Amino acid sequence: MRKTRSERIAFTCSAILLLALLVPTGAYAQFGGLFSAILGTITGPIGGALTDINRVRSEVLQTEQQALWPVALIEETRNYIATIKASYRGWMNSVFDIRVNSAILPASRSFESEFLSAQSGQIPDISQSYATEYGAQPAMGAAPQLNLQMMDMEDATARDATEQSMAADQATQTMLQTAQKIEDQAETTAPGTADMVAAEARTAELASIAMQQKLLAYQLREAAIELAHRDAVLKQSTTNMQNLNQQLLNRIGGGQ
Repeated sequence: MRKTRSERIAFTCSAILLLALLVPTGAYAQFGGLFSAILGTITGPIGGALTDINRVRSEVLQTEQQALWPVALIEETRNYIATIKASYRGWMNSVFDIRVNSAILPASRSFESEFLSAQSGQIPDISQSYATEYGAQPAMGAAPQLNLQMMDMEDATARDATEQSMAADQATQTMLQTAQKIEDQAETTAPGTADMVAAEARTAELASIAMQQKLLAYQLREAAIELAHRDAVLKQSTTNMQNLNQQLLNRIGGGQ
């Protein structure tokens, strides 16, 4: 690593002083004039230069603290963040930790515990729990084909929505942990690194928005499935009415 000018000067001064101490008295008398001249140079022009360098460095540091990284504002911001954390973090965590379980029957409680677990690893167990709670799909021929198709599609939509909610709950917990980490970094970050923390916060914000958009898209799909179900019921009712009318016409025609 390249030494600074002040470090080189300090090293030279130390070497000269050490040499002066090690040289015998007689030799010092012989070279006393030379040492006096060197020491005079060190304490004179070089010492003045070092004083000027230190003064300039002090002025630069003061300017940076006033203009680039104002110490007072940084401390004020850190105190504000600490106040926010002390006032709201505990309360917010308690809100997110509120349990909303309300099922009573054993099978219902087990199913509810699974889809409120916020653990995507339990998603493979949802299909069996769902069938236990709401019944299995009837076999082919046990009901009209249209009814079987609607039941199958709506069961699939319900299971998918449940699984999406489990994954979303787990992602929410991760986002909360990330938010708290960024909040802690903002309180202790060094001057000049605020942009890095801000970029990390913006990335987390974009991830949260993407997750919200995904859930919104699924809500739209659920609404579309509900409309399709209503439309299918109307179509079936219309078909049944047409069949009934045709049977009545056939009976009336046959009676004549």
